[in-house]
Amino acid sequence: MNAHLILIFFSLSSLLQDGLTELVFTGPEGGSITVSCSFNFPGWKRRFCRKSCEDGDVLIETDSVTAQRDRYSIRYEEGMYPAFPTFVHVTIKQLRKSDSGLYTCGLKRFLGRDADERVEIIVTDASPSSTPNRSVEPSPTSLPAATATAPSSSSPETSEESSATSSSPGTSEESSAPQTTALLLNVSFIIIIVITLTVTVMAFCRVRTSKHTG
Repeated sequence: MNAHLILIFFSLSSLLQDGLTELVFTGPEGGSITVSCSFNFPGWKRRFCRKSCEDGDVLIETDSVTAQRDRYSIRYEEGMYPAFPTFVHVTIKQLRKSDSGLYTCGLKRFLGRDADERVEIIVTDASPSSTPNRSVEPSPTSLPAATATAPSSSSPETSEESSATSSSPGTSEESSAPQTTALLLNVSFIIIIVITLTVTVMAFCRVRTSKHTG
């Protein structure tokens, strides 16, 4: 009986604490970013809001697995508590400086408490583009064969800039970090539950044994 009560207590605690974390995501201006919000329990409707959903500034809301509205798209990944968390992935395209700020991922449920997770998006400056090539007009005294042009796009400077741009980490790597953290937290939570239940059962058996021997 005590073991069942402890399990129910931990489940209710997880439900009340669902979506209380706050994550930070960064993306370049003009690019795209994917925000991943994790929850312990699934829900029937998912939404993404600017600041708080209670203020009515809902950017996208759906009861489907995937949906798109303007620059925003949403994808729902339902998990199974306590082994796998539930994820709401939101992608924003053509990022603007004004997109920086606080947002809310929300899950509405038929039973139990609705869950919200606060996230912060930081839009960084766009990477500098390469300087456009300009042709040099030949002087009147120069021969046609001596026409000079500026370095083409295959110049070392341009190639170095392109290689630096390609080697910069993408937003998918940044968004995968919160998923890994959420999975580790859930695994740790499962281990704590198992240890607690084991200690409780051993203590209960020891009490019963001492009563019989007495």
